[in-house]
Amino acid sequence: MNQIILQKDEKRVIPILLNKEVLRLAPLAQDKLRLDVVLAGEGAEIEVVGLVLGYKVDEKALEVYITHAAPRTKSKVNVRAVLRNRSTFAFRGNVKIEKGAKGADAYLRSDALLFDEAKMGDDTPALEILERDVKAGHAATVGKVDEQMLFYLMSRGISRNQAEKLLIEGFVNPIMDKIKEANGQS
Repeated sequence: MNQIILQKDEKRVIPILLNKEVLRLAPLAQDKLRLDVVLAGEGAEIEVVGLVLGYKVDEKALEVYITHAAPRTKSKVNVRAVLRNRSTFAFRGNVKIEKGAKGADAYLRSDALLFDEAKMGDDTPALEILERDVKAGHAATVGKVDEQMLFYLMSRGISRNQAEKLLIEGFVNPIMDKIKEANGQS
């Protein structure tokens, strides 16, 4: 378990890459990870950006727990997964806004792109709100690769492998850019 406590006006971006074999960018890289963040000081902000790449029979899991314990704190979680073959990914995100954390702003999102027989396991975004004056939301999408989209690209002279690569790049590039930025790469 990784626990992070942010104090008054402290801001941090946490990059997570669950695929250490393909890209060696993020400090937190393994197959299963739990991250606990406490926004303990007023004005503290956390952004968690994650990319999960699953192949063959990989089983990946990510749990992110964020507690807003002070006023005017902000959290944003954005995780994307690309799963191939028979791989699976389970995501559990929980944001808790404590009583007294007025003005807290929280957003939790996960998106998965599936190929072959890959499956999204547990995808549980949850909000626990104990304060009235807050902004909070969550979203999750899971979808198989659109065969019509691949067909369209292939009808323009692009091979299936190239077409899949283009779709994947379009899906993961916003997250990869954030991960690279957080690691001081451009």
